[in-house]
Amino acid sequence: MEDGEHLVQACGKLLILDQLLQKLYSCGHRILLFAQMTHTLDILQDFLELRKYSYERLDGSVRAEERFAAIRSFSGSSANMGLNSDPEHHGAFVFMISTRAGGVGLNLVAADTVIFYEQDWNPQVDKQALQRAHRIGQLNHVLCISLVTEHTVEEVIMRRAEKKLRLSFNVIGENVVENEDNEASGVGTTDLKSIIFGLRMFDATEMNDGKHVDIGMQELNAMAEKVIAMRDEQSFDKDDRKLEVNARNLLKGNEVTGVSDLLSCDLGFDEASYLSWVKNFEEVSKTSCDMMLDSRSRRSSDEEKSSKIESAKKKAEEKKLSKWKSVGYHSLTVQDPICPPNADIVSVTGSVHFLHGDCTAPSNVSPSEPAMIFSCVDTSGHWGRGGMFDSLTRLSTSIGDAYERASENEDLHLGDLHLIKLEDGHDEQNVDRNAIKWVALAVVQSYNPRRKVPRSDISLPHLENCLGKAAFSAAQNSASIHMPRIGYQDGSERSEWYTIERLLRKYASIYNINIYVYYYRRSR
Repeated sequence: MEDGEHLVQACGKLLILDQLLQKLYSCGHRILLFAQMTHTLDILQDFLELRKYSYERLDGSVRAEERFAAIRSFSGSSANMGLNSDPEHHGAFVFMISTRAGGVGLNLVAADTVIFYEQDWNPQVDKQALQRAHRIGQLNHVLCISLVTEHTVEEVIMRRAEKKLRLSFNVIGENVVENEDNEASGVGTTDLKSIIFGLRMFDATEMNDGKHVDIGMQELNAMAEKVIAMRDEQSFDKDDRKLEVNARNLLKGNEVTGVSDLLSCDLGFDEASYLSWVKNFEEVSKTSCDMMLDSRSRRSSDEEKSSKIESAKKKAEEKKLSKWKSVGYHSLTVQDPICPPNADIVSVTGSVHFLHGDCTAPSNVSPSEPAMIFSCVDTSGHWGRGGMFDSLTRLSTSIGDAYERASENEDLHLGDLHLIKLEDGHDEQNVDRNAIKWVALAVVQSYNPRRKVPRSDISLPHLENCLGKAAFSAAQNSASIHMPRIGYQDGSERSEWYTIERLLRKYASIYNINIYVYYYRRSR
């Protein structure tokens, strides 16, 4: 995936969120951004990286140490921060939180704006999440914004949440709704009505039109300004402070709609409308099938071209193998593993351990267990000096020789994992000689001397590929993996480590192995 404006343009919510964050950032506000799913947080994280906003992240995969560090980073400077101050010099601007993992037990009064990117079926969960900012110690007005896509299941969730809140208010005795007619409004209980609610709003004949845009950036900008202006408006009564701002209403000249108006609208549910929509959908599908036949004829010509390219690659591969045979070179690369059938089942025994020390001395941690040392390299073919290079050279000089020989024979590509088996007696400090060691060199960085910075950053897709190969090989040899903490930098780039840590836990559980991550203590 490549970052770019297409990330924002592909989603209506991100369009309005982009406008909101620009205005909130310029005014010095700070944000709590809640989402239900961690995959959504990944997308929002890419969006914040694209816009260069500073942020912290908290979800169920974040360890306690990182959790406390993120909270301290976000809340530490709240006492000296005013509304017109620059968030860039006062900690993170946005705190991304998964609702279930961070909706309870946190005090984040440094933020004065709460944005719900996704809503929960249980409205009390969102209310608890709102209390992270709206609590004792908060000195500013708190603005809560819920982003809901119209005519989708999200609106069904919102309407049912309102109905549940109204029921709880009636039971507890708080804010009793006087209008008894509202009890009959809202979404019905059957799943069929929820489906009709979304599908009947769309015209099946426009299903292939992906460029249709109702609302321009001016309307979105006006909507964002109206939402932010609500923070300081005092003309509403206490019961009317919850309002809806809809872009379609702005186009019609109506700026604000009360929630009661939203709930009392006639949804017009009936099964006939659903069946008619399905009939129109089937008719359009028939025409789209004809278009698919035309595309298949074009695809056949493309397949002929690709077959020629494949044959050329095959000849080049045979030529390379014959060259290797003539010089006596044997490739140490690991083939792509076959994922086990129970890959989705999380193992209980396989886990990731964090400790201080030197990853090139695994016998200090697991003396009787076969060990595999995992290290990252680039495509230059030049064995470096210092750090991991010197540590691996002390283990065996064959490691650097194998790496350089692979480069000489054009066997060094991104995503390759070279598995080097160390001979007996290579390590004088090894207590148990029966603990066989391997060194896995993961090629995850490209090297180009013409660039200003010749060595690129770690490529996460290639790193994930190498981790899968290493975990598979370790499982085949009943070994554990020992590696330094890679991909961690200060500032906003520390988000990269969150992704790597999730990958480690994934492969440790899939292949039922232990992975040890070492924090190296540098001498002062």
